Amino acid sequence: MHELGIMQNIVDTVQNYAKENNIKEVSKVILEIGTISGVVPEALEFCFDVCINDTVLEGAKLEIDKVAAVGQCKECEEKFELIENNFSCPVCGGDNWDMISGRELIIKGLEVI
Repeated sequence: MHELGIMQNIVDTVQNYAKENNIKEVSKVILEIGTISGVVPEALEFCFDVCINDTVLEGAKLEIDKVAAVGQCKECEEKFELIENNFSCPVCGGDNWDMISGRELIIKGLEVI
């Protein structure tokens, strides 16, 4: 489960930010996770509770916003949801596209005290 290492890095990043900005407590961490990022949100949630013990995040909530996998067709320039359309353009049927979103793993925001 690589989510434990990922979550520990997220917690370390937030702790460093809190220290640099004299933040005493973090009450919420907001993440954006792409649907094809390879990260399991439920596993991150489990790891969050373990990783925040004895940190400025202790007692904080984790909010996860899922980001759809979206591509843009190189033939007709249609933007479309990749998974829903089996990775093919719904307009022209093409399978030559650029990924616009879906691989994200971003600390989107924090609520601090």
